[in-house]
Amino acid sequence: MPSAAHLRQVLRGLLRQPGFSLFTISTLAIGIAVAVTLFSAVHSLLLSPVSGLRDADRLIEITGRSDNGGYDTFSAPDYADLAARTHDVADLVAYRYEAMNLTRGGEPQRAMGVVVSGNYFATLGIAAHRGRLIAADDDRNGAAPVVVASFAAWRKFFDGDESVIGKPVSINGQSFTLVGVSAPEFRGTLTVLAPMFYAPLHQLPLLQPAAAQRLDQRTTSWLALVARLAPGATAAVAAERLGIAANELEASYPRADRRGRIAIEATALRGVPGFLRGGLIAFSALLFALTGMLLLLACVNVASMLLARGEARRGEIALRYVLGATRRRIAAGLVGENLLLALAAAAVGLALGVAACRLLARVDLPTPVPVSIDIPIDAAAFAFALGCALVCTLAMGLLPALRVSATAPAANEALAASTRATGGRSRLGATLVVTQIALTMVLLAGGALFLHALQRAATIDLGFDARNVVAADFDLEPSGYATPRQLALQDELLERARAVPGIEHAALAAEVPLNLDRMMFGDFDLGGERVTPFANLVSPGFFATLRADLQGRDFDARDRAEAAPVCIVNGALARRLAPGGDVLGRTFAFGDPGETPKRLTVIGVVPNGKYSSLTEVEQPFLFLPLAQWPHARTSLLARGTLPIATAAQSLRETWRALDPGIPAPSVRSFDEILGLSLLPQKIAGFVSGALGLVGLLLAAVGLYGLISIQVARRTREIGVRLALGASPRRILSEILRRGARLSALGLAAGGILAGGGALLVSELLFGLDLGTFAAFVGAASVLAATALVASWLPARRAARIQPVEALRYE
Repeated sequence: MPSAAHLRQVLRGLLRQPGFSLFTISTLAIGIAVAVTLFSAVHSLLLSPVSGLRDADRLIEITGRSDNGGYDTFSAPDYADLAARTHDVADLVAYRYEAMNLTRGGEPQRAMGVVVSGNYFATLGIAAHRGRLIAADDDRNGAAPVVVASFAAWRKFFDGDESVIGKPVSINGQSFTLVGVSAPEFRGTLTVLAPMFYAPLHQLPLLQPAAAQRLDQRTTSWLALVARLAPGATAAVAAERLGIAANELEASYPRADRRGRIAIEATALRGVPGFLRGGLIAFSALLFALTGMLLLLACVNVASMLLARGEARRGEIALRYVLGATRRRIAAGLVGENLLLALAAAAVGLALGVAACRLLARVDLPTPVPVSIDIPIDAAAFAFALGCALVCTLAMGLLPALRVSATAPAANEALAASTRATGGRSRLGATLVVTQIALTMVLLAGGALFLHALQRAATIDLGFDARNVVAADFDLEPSGYATPRQLALQDELLERARAVPGIEHAALAAEVPLNLDRMMFGDFDLGGERVTPFANLVSPGFFATLRADLQGRDFDARDRAEAAPVCIVNGALARRLAPGGDVLGRTFAFGDPGETPKRLTVIGVVPNGKYSSLTEVEQPFLFLPLAQWPHARTSLLARGTLPIATAAQSLRETWRALDPGIPAPSVRSFDEILGLSLLPQKIAGFVSGALGLVGLLLAAVGLYGLISIQVARRTREIGVRLALGASPRRILSEILRRGARLSALGLAAGGILAGGGALLVSELLFGLDLGTFAAFVGAASVLAATALVASWLPARRAARIQPVEALRYE
C-alpha cells in the first residue's frame, strides 16, 4: 500500500485535474449510494437482530407446521401449555396485533396496537422510558386495565407530556390506565409494523368483547410466539422440545385442521416475519444484482479512463523510471490515486445513502395497516461502504496501474512514448468498452422488461372491472359491537353510501381484491380429498360494483343469518364441484375443521379472477354472504362518477354521521391498491431503468473516449492517408465500423445475459411474450443509437483532419 507521503503527493496530483477527479467520484458515488441504501434495508430487516432488545441474538421466532399444510400461530391454551412444558430451554412470549381506537379530546384516532403476554417486556429485555411496563400481574383475570404507549405514540398523541403517566385514557371506548412509555429504540418485534400501544392479553375482552372467547378456545390459533433461549440452549434444541410438546398437545386435544405430525420451526427473530423472508430475500437478490452491475459498470468506465489517462502519462512515467523510480513505487502511486478516489466516492455515496433512507422513511404506502420504513445507517453500512471502496479500488485501478507501470523504456524513447500505444493496451480498452455496453444492455433491458410488465398488467383479465372504484376500510371490532348491531350498522352504511350523489354501486367485502391477503373459512370433502378454497365475505351488490359477470343470482335480502346457507363460486371451484355439469343448485358440506359444517347451496358462478395478486395462478375461490358469516373488519367498495378525492370525503362524512365514536376510514382508490400489488415490478423497473440510463451515459462516454484516443493516436497516419488520396468518407466509415463492432459484441453479450435474467424473473414479468422481445429490441436500439453517436463524433473529427496539420502532429 502507498505511504502517507505518497498519498499526499497523489492528492495534489488529483487536485490539479479536478474534472477527471469529479467525474470519477460522481460515477462511483452513484453506484455506492444505491448499494449502501439497499444493503442497509436488507441488513436492518432481514439480517440484523431487532433493535432495542436485550441480547437480541438469543431471541427466536416460533412457528408451527403440520403435514397437511401449516399454521403459523397458536391458540392461547396451547401457548400456556407450551410455555409450561419447555421453560427449561426457552421463555415463550405471545403477542397479537390488534386495531385500537384512541379517543382523546375530540375525534377518535386509529392506532396499531398489540396485546401481549405478561412476560413480554421482561423476557425481551425492554426498559421503560417513563413509568413502568406490563408485568405478569397485569395479565390475569380481574387485573386492572392498563396500557403502555410506545415512545412514538407518547410524542404523537400526548405531546410527550409526563403528567399523563398514571392517568386514564380511552381505548376502544374503554378506560385504561396509561402506566408507562417504552424505550425510544424499541419499535416492537416486527419493525415494519411498529405498534403504538401495548395491552395485556387478558384485557382482550375489554378491548374486543366479540373476541373474548379466544382466550379459552384451543381451536382458534391467533397468537404469534417469540422465545428467549435459555443459557446453553440452541434454536434446534428449542424447536425439538417444542415440537415434542406440540405433538403431545395434539394427541390430547386433536384438531381436524391439523393432520399428521406437527413440526416446530425456530428461526432468528428479525424485523419481518419468517414467512415473508424468502420472497424478500429473492427480491433483494434481484436488486443487488442490478446494483452490482451498475457498480461494476462504473468501475469499468473509470478503468477505461484510467487506462487512457495512463497512456497519456507514459512519457511522465517512463521518465520517472529513468530517474530511478521502481515499478513498485510507481504502481503504488497509481493505486493510491484510485484509493483516494474510491474513498471520496464512498463518502459521497454514504451521504447520498443516508438521504435516500430518510426519504424512504417518509414514504406512505397505501396499505391496509400502517407500514413503517425506518432504515438506519449504522456501523455495518459504514463498513459496507468502505468495502465497496476497496473493491472499486481493485476493480477499476489494479489492471490499469499494472499496465501503465509494466515497461521501463529508455529515456530518449520515453519522451516520445506518450503518443504511441501497443496493441495489447488497445485490446484491453476495447474489452472494457464491450463490457460496459453489455452491462448497460442488461440494465436497459431490465427496465424495458419491467415497464412492459406494468403495461401488460393493465391488460390482465382480473375477472372484474375496478375502474372508478374506491375502497374505505372499516373495523368495527374495537368498538365491541354485538353481531346484530354490527350487521345493522353495516346495512345502514351501505344504504347511506348508495344514497350519496354520484355513487352508482356500493358493497361490503371482508377483503379488497388484489390486497395481497387471503382468507380461508373452512374446507370440504371432494371424493376423499379435503379441499380448502380461499374465500371472501361479501354483501349483495359486490359483483355489480365490480362489474363481474355473474351466472345465477346474487346475494340478496333472502340470505340472512337464519336462512339456508348459500355461496357463489368461481369457475375453478365449479369445475371441481360439478365436472362437466351445471353447478348451480349443487350442495356441499363446508366449515371450519372441528366445528359443525354448514351445507352450502351454490346460487351463482363468476369467472376466474385475480383475488390476492396479479401473479397468482387459477385456483378455487368461494364467496360467502356477509350476513351469514359476520365479520367486523370490512371494506366498503363504491363505484361512481365522482372524483376520487370527492368520493373519499363523502364516504368519510357518511361514516361520521353514522357513528362518530369510530375513527373515519382510510379510503384508497383501486389504482392505489393495484399499484401496491405491482410494487415489486415498480421498484425493479425503476431501479433497473434508472441504473440503465446512468449506464447508457457511462457506456457512451467510454466508447467516445476509446474512439477519441484511437483517433488521436492515429492522427499522423490519417493525415498521411488523406494526403495520399483517401477520402474523408472512407476514414469516417472505418472508424464507425470499429465502433459498430464493439457495440455489436457488447449488445450480443448483454442480450444473452438479459435473456437469461428474464427467464429467472418471468413470474414478476407475468410471463414472456412477443412484447418481451419488443422490449429487448427497444433497449438494444436505444443503446445502438447512443453508441453510433458516441462513435460518430470522434469519427467526424478524424475525417476533417487537415493533412498538413496532421503531419506536424506529435
